[in-house]
Amino acid sequence: MNFAFPALLVFLLVLPGIILRYTYARGPWGWASPTSMRRVSEELAYGVAFALVLHALWLALVRRLGFAPDVEAMVLLLVGNFGEESRRLDRVVASVAEHYTGIAGYLVSLYAGAAVLGNLGHRAVRRLHLDHRTKTFRFDNYWFYMLTGEVLDFRENAEEGRTVDGVYCSAVVDHASGSYLYRGIVSDFTFDREGALDTIVLMDAHRRRLTDDRAEQEEPRPHVGPAEPDERYYEIRGDFLVLRSSEIRTLNLDYFAVTLEESAPAAAEEGAATS
Repeated sequence: MNFAFPALLVFLLVLPGIILRYTYARGPWGWASPTSMRRVSEELAYGVAFALVLHALWLALVRRLGFAPDVEAMVLLLVGNFGEESRRLDRVVASVAEHYTGIAGYLVSLYAGAAVLGNLGHRAVRRLHLDHRTKTFRFDNYWFYMLTGEVLDFRENAEEGRTVDGVYCSAVVDHASGSYLYRGIVSDFTFDREGALDTIVLMDAHRRRLTDDRAEQEEPRPHVGPAEPDERYYEIRGDFLVLRSSEIRTLNLDYFAVTLEESAPAAAEEGAATS
């Protein structure tokens, strides 16, 4: 038998585990969520392990529904050894031909079930904040947690007790004319196909030359943010500024919370009512 067919069969059997891992890491379509950054070899190992568990559960389920898979024929196809003069080949071919629709239904339903389980697992981890409580459920893309401020919600950082309403980013980018410091509020970010950080999108962006630093004797400002005036920076016209991760030399993130101050008339009325 041609080697390509057993390899294809192995791929079809391992595919449920790969689908489960992929949908668990990526989450539902359109959901802003972390993505897996494990290497292909690691993903394949996880896929094989999960596929074995899924097949065991699915075989038990379909047997309860009255379908009896021919496991012996499947093993013979995987091994590719049909005895002397291929005596068992006719039996295997007949078994596959007789249960073709059942086999196709088994695989398709298993693929769909793996996708549903992966999505449900992702939703459960995110909704219950299990990735904040323990590293066991934490996704591998650390940039997601950094650029959303969720890193402060991790159990090891929970002592700070800070509320995050936004992320203020300062990045050093090299140009032909020199190095510039860009800053702005993080509006969005994207990842490449491998799950690595690709771009950071900033609102209310400003920039200055990196050489225009404060003098050493100058006292540092107590706060950093968009409301702080600084004559060294000038505004970049446009709604959004896109910075490519490959062009960023250093990056600083500052998490801030928005507080609403009570208006003066409302405060006066409250004071009059209590007097």
